[in-house]
Amino acid sequence: MDTRFPTPPHPQRPTPAERVWLEFRVVMDALAPSARVVLMLHDVFGATLEEVSTVLRLPPEACVELLALARTCVREHAANLANRARPS
Repeated sequence: MDTRFPTPPHPQRPTPAERVWLEFRVVMDALAPSARVVLMLHDVFGATLEEVSTVLRLPPEACVELLALARTCVREHAANLANRARPS
């Protein structure tokens, strides 16, 4: 069990922080592995695209495309999540 994310008092009802974590996992799982790595290295860890390109042994242009794809997927997931949260 991960103590940074304690289980909620009611297992069937996750806390808001756990819901955010679960949604993050959903969107990360939806990405292609290469897009996920590029997004994490660049946007989360701050690596330059040149560094990402070197690490992954991909042309810089491919890293740019993978990053754009990943960001689009994240934005679309966030928009869908926001739409589901709005009352009808």
